[in-house]
Formats: sequence, structure tokens, C-alpha cells
Amino acid sequence: MKKVIIIIVAVLIAAGAAVYFLFLTPPPKAQTVFYTPGDYFVTNIKDSKALVKTTIVLELSTTEPEKTTAYLKENNHVIRDIIVFTLRSKTEDELRSQGIEDSLRKEIVQNLESKMGLDYITTIYFNDYVIQ
Repeated sequence: MKKVIIIIVAVLIAAGAAVYFLFLTPPPKAQTVFYTPGDYFVTNIKDSKALVKTTIVLELSTTEPEKTTAYLKENNHVIRDIIVFTLRSKTEDELRSQGIEDSLRKEIVQNLESKMGLDYITTIYFNDYVIQ
């Protein structure tokens, strides 16, 4: 009889611990991480002889910063390709217009998310932005 009671108590303790760890512990908080996909981007502009040069930093919100940055490093070539072709799709007038930074920022984030299946890019920052 004592063995049965000890087994029941042990099962109840194990079940209580499982419920606590599975359902009652708060999920890990997302951390803000920054990722730079290389030094800078230089590419030609659509229907123009001008070039655009920019340096971009991605802001990420993730619960697994090491895993996320490792994935981005492995796929850095894809990230750079998406950014370059997004920049190349713009005309010189578009790239010189007021407010282009915000619309370009949104478009690059949308392209990265849709083509790579990412959901943790918060925004991007332009460290420099030159048209020559």
C-alpha cells in the first residue's frame, strides 16, 4: 500500500512539474539583434548611368539570436541578392524622391520576408545612401 501511495505522489509531482514547465512558464523574451549583410552595396540604377551606394543594417527581433544570425550568415548571398535587385528595380527619380528611404525600407523588408520566409526583421537602417 505504501508503494502505491509513493508511486501516486511521484506521478502527481511529475505531472505538476510538466504542467508548470509546459504551460505556466513565460515564453522567452525577444531580443533586438543587428545584422550587417556585408560592407556596402553598389549597383546601377534602372534606366540610368548613375550608381547607388548604400550600407544596410538589419534590425531583428528574435528569441534565438545565435541561431538567427547563424542562419543569416549562411544565407548572406541570398540576402545581398534580394537587396541588390530591389535597389536595381528603382529609377533615379524614385531613388532621389522625398521619403524614398521609408518606402525602400519597407520594400526591402517585404522582399526579404517573402523570398526567404523570415518573420523577425523589424526594420532596416541605411548607414549611408549615395547616388552618383
